[in-house]
Amino acid sequence: MGAGSLTVYRGCTPVVDAYYDAEANRPPVEVIIEALAEAADADPIELAPLYEIVDTDAIDALFSRHDGAESAETLLSFRAETWNVFIHADGRIRVCDATQPTEPEPVFNES
Repeated sequence: MGAGSLTVYRGCTPVVDAYYDAEANRPPVEVIIEALAEAADADPIELAPLYEIVDTDAIDALFSRHDGAESAETLLSFRAETWNVFIHADGRIRVCDATQPTEPEPVFNES
């Protein structure tokens, strides 16, 4: 980890790790919805609409712009029902179960 690196801690149990790739022509929000559906063991259409929780257009605009740059330190988190969702500018997405607390650990381990 370089000087001034952003480290955010979570206190919930990771359930699903996903990755969005700007070159795959799939917006980050689409990957987030699929990750939430996998975490909930549900069909994506069974989930509450994500746009009721966060500004999905803003998420796509913010994270598509970074094109997965590993040096980018943008990190966004939000809660959707019992899930904590973390999105990193390098493409990593982590969905954690907020009902299963753990000792605080970094959301993403830096390499």
